[in-house]
Amino acid sequence: METESRLRVLVVDPDTTRRERIVGFLGNASVAAVADWETARDIVRQEPPSLLLVASEVVARPEPLGSAHLPFELAESVVKVVILREGEGVTPEFLASGFHAVLYDPVTLVDCERVLALASAILEHTADAARRRLRVMEALRQLEVEVLALADVTPNWLGRSLELLRRLLGAPAIALWVLVDGPDQLRCRSAVGLPDQYVAGVEQGSLGRAKEILDLLVQAPLRPIELHPESPDPRVVSPVDVRQDLGLRHALAIPLREGARIRGFMAVYFSEQAPFLSEDLPLYDAAASILAAALAISRARHQLVVSQHVLSELIEGLYVGVVVCDLEGTVLMANRAAARLIGLADRSPVGFSLPAVVRTRTELPWETWRQLSPGTTSDAVIVQVITPDHRLREIEFRVQAIELPDERAGWAPRLQVLLQDVTLERRRLLELELLQDLTRMVTDHRDLDAAFRMVAERLQRDFGYALVGLAVLSPDRQRFIGRAIRTEGAVSFNEWLTTRGVTGRALRENRSQLVVNVREDPDYFEPLPGLAVESEIVVLLRRWGEPIGVLNIESNAGHRLDEEDLRLAENVAVHLELLMEQVELTDRLSRQALTDPLTGLANRRALIDRLQQVTRDRRIETAAVMLIDFDGFKQLNDQRGHLFGDAVLQQVADRLVQHTRPDDLVARYAGDEFAVVVVDVGLSEAVEVAERLRRAVAREPVVHEDVAVNLTISIGLAIYPDHGKTPDDLIRVADEAMYRAKRRGGNSIALAGEPG
Repeated sequence: METESRLRVLVVDPDTTRRERIVGFLGNASVAAVADWETARDIVRQEPPSLLLVASEVVARPEPLGSAHLPFELAESVVKVVILREGEGVTPEFLASGFHAVLYDPVTLVDCERVLALASAILEHTADAARRRLRVMEALRQLEVEVLALADVTPNWLGRSLELLRRLLGAPAIALWVLVDGPDQLRCRSAVGLPDQYVAGVEQGSLGRAKEILDLLVQAPLRPIELHPESPDPRVVSPVDVRQDLGLRHALAIPLREGARIRGFMAVYFSEQAPFLSEDLPLYDAAASILAAALAISRARHQLVVSQHVLSELIEGLYVGVVVCDLEGTVLMANRAAARLIGLADRSPVGFSLPAVVRTRTELPWETWRQLSPGTTSDAVIVQVITPDHRLREIEFRVQAIELPDERAGWAPRLQVLLQDVTLERRRLLELELLQDLTRMVTDHRDLDAAFRMVAERLQRDFGYALVGLAVLSPDRQRFIGRAIRTEGAVSFNEWLTTRGVTGRALRENRSQLVVNVREDPDYFEPLPGLAVESEIVVLLRRWGEPIGVLNIESNAGHRLDEEDLRLAENVAVHLELLMEQVELTDRLSRQALTDPLTGLANRRALIDRLQQVTRDRRIETAAVMLIDFDGFKQLNDQRGHLFGDAVLQQVADRLVQHTRPDDLVARYAGDEFAVVVVDVGLSEAVEVAERLRRAVAREPVVHEDVAVNLTISIGLAIYPDHGKTPDDLIRVADEAMYRAKRRGGNSIALAGEPG
């Protein structure tokens, strides 16, 4: 791997045997291995590493709420991994204090490959924010195991875990709020960074309203809640003075679910110094998932004291699926979560062949799993599975080769399969990547058509949709015109009436549409023959609140779309709307930079740009340049005032535009001087145009505020390329000709090169 070959690895480990084994595992990377910090310091000075693996014996173990300190400074981009001795136990403090990962002795080849892959991924990201998110996401993945272990072995796990998460996420405060049914009140299960007055204020303010607040959270999109003093949000019940003193500006509330019930939420608080970043949403989701799982395990541990039978039921209800198979794939044991995740919620999978019963869109790598040696674990494989309710889910499969007692063969090889639903996490990451790429594309190139095509392609590829279409309204609002339509087959249309289909209904009702079963919808029509569709989503694209187009998504038969798909579509639509406004604003600013604010004509800069285009375009053989000056305009300004003069200039500018072609350029050159550029005309035609403009001004007075003013103009005319081949030359000779016309008494035309 090219990136791996660029990695410089420093191993600091006094254990000679382990140090040599790790060096052997690091493959093609450039490795330096030493036993102590003094030798390592010299290496760092000469060539700083990109990956540091350090044994816990030589680095001070951080306190529960402290930090681990290295004896010398390393760049922020260096990936730092600590190696723990066997028996050191759970150590999440390292992850929260700046280390990217923790390895446990004995270190395996898989462990080394994982940290090399992590270092390579961070090295490929040059942006500090992207590197930070990668580090935090990897730390959260490892921290999940540590927090689950803490929840299983100690009753004081929650406060410690919240502090670890707060430090890892860089948030001022985190709290876990739960619903107490009797008084219908929110109670703080644990909090870090919040004073007692704040906690007491929330608990008192939520009395009698907790269920209402939870309902509002569930119905609202995952967005930060404003905490300013005048916030009208009904979810805000914290005391104003306390949160002002704390400097809190926003709070992100992520509901925590137990089965079909919302029991509370994790709240992450933000300040001016630590603001909310939408790109970090997947990190907050992951943190909330860790807490939800740990809470389930903590409750299970508590129930163990009460009843072993109850404990078994709780473990059976965990969201992680567990399956044990023989090497041929026959299921020997499975919990209910596994049955649900692989699509057999109505019956146990025991006795079935796992590769045969899992309804996946791609084959499971079963042969690879069969070759695993006892004790080894496969890399995670993410597979798209169609569940019995026709939902498309992303399931992570992780397989470990084990040996279990067998009545006939003593110890027999088995495969333990762990299954986890990572749909939401992957969707959020894919969505984040899509929106980032969309922003970059439009910002850099301002090419909306290319952006539309990219959105359609990525939605179809990454989210498994059968058809994705983006269409805009025609100017008469009678038709939808396709700008990007992506599907596996050939589309038989590119325009359709706004009175037709679910798209037409979305426009009439002015709201998004989610049709779960299109066969039951009378408005649905097939976009192309033979495409068996299950569901359809239509989301409106708006500008200034008015519909201007639609984003249309359809799924294959058996793949049922839901509210999460609708949320994704609406997020993409909102992002497209913002980018379309950005492009429109950029274009408007560009036009303003080339426009005279008084007359609305092109300005001097636009004139020069047009002349540069004329003189550089080989397809243009000839052009006329006219400079126009008013006769006696200074006296008019002196007599009537500048406001009167400005009004006269505006009216004359309109006359000049009315007597030129749409492709001709009419510009305000300076003061009361105007310029006209006419392409592809000879001398005689140019003189006719100039004479037409002269007569248009002179033949009738300009009237403003009931005052009629008779005006005349003097015109200097130059022909490209006869009188000049550069913008400067053409303007200079036209200007000289214009002054000759004025010296003749005005109201006349003079040609460049003529005698005075």
